[in-house]
Amino acid sequence: MAGRRSDLKIKKAFLDSSVLFTAVNSPTGGSAKLFTLKDIKLITSKLVLTEVERNIRLKLENYHLDRFFLLVGKLEILKQEPEIELIKKAQKYIVKKDAAILAEAKKAKCEFFITLDKKHFLKPKIVNFLKPKKTFTPKMFFNYLDKRKPNFHN
Repeated sequence: MAGRRSDLKIKKAFLDSSVLFTAVNSPTGGSAKLFTLKDIKLITSKLVLTEVERNIRLKLENYHLDRFFLLVGKLEILKQEPEIELIKKAQKYIVKKDAAILAEAKKAKCEFFITLDKKHFLKPKIVNFLKPKKTFTPKMFFNYLDKRKPNFHN
């Protein structure tokens, strides 16, 4: 019976700023669909939220802020701060501007890292750095879930 309980454990997925921004901008796309999953807790950091809010204010319309705050209400916001040593280590693998987010994702207690930034985050060296976390785009994540447990969807 104990083995079955571990199967029922809610999994956590850390969202990169690219995913949250896209979920705000495209309510019917794969990034937004993440917010409809049951048994998956979406988490992110204050750093990601700050970056996304800034980009919404610069690039989108004011009404997008309402959707942003609605989606933020569905997220678990990590209280952790990026550790300087971990950021320095991350800079060996990724461009400097993304190192803090990579460090936060590494430190986060979660099973998955979800990003749309294929250029910087979906490289083998980054995927290896984040192990044992699995790194996916939203589409890859849904394919993974469909192969594992179709009941993750509402």
